[in-house]
Amino acid sequence: MSERILAMETAEQKAWDALARYKFYMFGYHAAQWVNLNRIGEFKRENPFGDLVKMARGYRPMPITATSSIELPSSIAEQGSLL
Repeated sequence: MSERILAMETAEQKAWDALARYKFYMFGYHAAQWVNLNRIGEFKRENPFGDLVKMARGYRPMPITATSSIELPSSIAEQGSLL
């Protein structure tokens, strides 16, 4: 097995491990390493993180809305109007 293929497999393992432990920066580092090795080695392997990327692209968070209004005590509200 070539050194680059072994390095790709190691990078993939480390990326999934980092993601499982909420280490997002490390996930990105190792995933990028895998992508780079795949590109420079001209292996043309399918990206193992492709489904994760597709899922993230389709994700739309719920809009944040205020469910209750906050009323300031009158003494603070009066001070704010003096500014």
